[in-house]
Amino acid sequence: MSAIPEESEYKVYGYRWVVTAVFGLVLLVQAFLWLSFAPIETAVETALGVSTTQVRLLALVGPFMFILVSSYAGSLGDNKGWKFSAGIGTVMLVIAGIVKAVTPHVIDSGTAQWWVYLFMQVLGGMGAAFALANLSKMPIKWYPEKQRALGNGLTTMSMYLGTAIGLPLVTAIAGIPEGASQQVAQNGLNNVLLVMGIIMAVTGVLFFVFAKESPPTPAGPMEELANVPLREAFGTLFRSNTFRALCIVSLAGYGVYIGMTVTMEKIMQYHGFTTSFASLVAAGITVGGIIGAGLIPPYSEKVGVRKPFLILAGSVAVPALLIIAFVGNKPLDVGFGILMGFFLLPALPVTFTIVGEMEEIGPRLAATGVGTLLAVGSIGSAGIPLLMEVFARKVDGLTDYRWAILFLAALAIIAVVGVVFFVRETGPKRKEAQKAA
Repeated sequence: MSAIPEESEYKVYGYRWVVTAVFGLVLLVQAFLWLSFAPIETAVETALGVSTTQVRLLALVGPFMFILVSSYAGSLGDNKGWKFSAGIGTVMLVIAGIVKAVTPHVIDSGTAQWWVYLFMQVLGGMGAAFALANLSKMPIKWYPEKQRALGNGLTTMSMYLGTAIGLPLVTAIAGIPEGASQQVAQNGLNNVLLVMGIIMAVTGVLFFVFAKESPPTPAGPMEELANVPLREAFGTLFRSNTFRALCIVSLAGYGVYIGMTVTMEKIMQYHGFTTSFASLVAAGITVGGIIGAGLIPPYSEKVGVRKPFLILAGSVAVPALLIIAFVGNKPLDVGFGILMGFFLLPALPVTFTIVGEMEEIGPRLAATGVGTLLAVGSIGSAGIPLLMEVFARKVDGLTDYRWAILFLAALAIIAVVGVVFFVRETGPKRKEAQKAA
């Protein structure tokens, strides 16, 4: 195995910002496709003449695809290149977007339309998994070693922005008034699908025109070895105590974020607050996460460590959860929602950076590692909100989720303990100490 050259021997290319922009756009708009139905569920029921459960399935089936294909998508990125893997995902997303846009103009039956939308949500979910599995692989190829956390932060921030923008954008495009007729609801839904299809098609063109696999010369340490089969890669990943602990972090982090988001309305109702205020607190978590994802990963580069930021994420999340659940105070709820998002959501890009820096995984298996963490996190985002219902209690006609929030806090504490005892520091300071030794 050849020696890794010093950082000074690598050339940094300004074109990395173009690649980051077009890949970030894919990561942003992929959220639009699976959010095309969630913000206007009632109108979709009216337009298609289907049940609430059927409409809810349109929003949920996509994320479930991450559990099934994320690891394979990451392995493909490691072995064939991040653009190849993300490109397959982009093609899936474009096909899903265009087919959904065309469907209401060629099929009259609402039930038949629903089946087409369901299959396209499955396809789009798979495409999103192929794109997101390469969140950290692109920065490894294009960013110098000391800026890879910045690259991970920017790609992750794009993903969060997609969710934050997608929800109000769908509602605005639909423009469906409450109690609208079937025709009005259908027209609003058709507008959403048309606009989202056009956005996805344009994004796909930009990606394939401007994205490049790697710069002319390596931007940092990137050892290319023989292809590693997925089964063999799994063995390498799960033999590592650090990676197993990061799986717990991903499971708990996704679970806490999604668990709080989907139950926020019930939590605020228990305090006597409105649905609109609950939406404000939930949005505050995401907005705080977007800001944090842009600031914390590059700051971790500046101070040269990773592990403390994972510990900080859980340490802030626990009191924030308890205050939001047990203290019915509007300023505190909003403030601690933003604070929790600011520290909790950036744990994702920091985790991805650690995976790429681990000696046993490193750049070679980074995408497989990230894809596996996404799959584990998706299990958390699907399963933990369901487990919260076990702890929910009915009180005077309202649902009391305080025991469920204690369950989330316990998960966060377990994740912090796992980080403290099993995650090894991988940041620049450790590497500098190793070089000095």
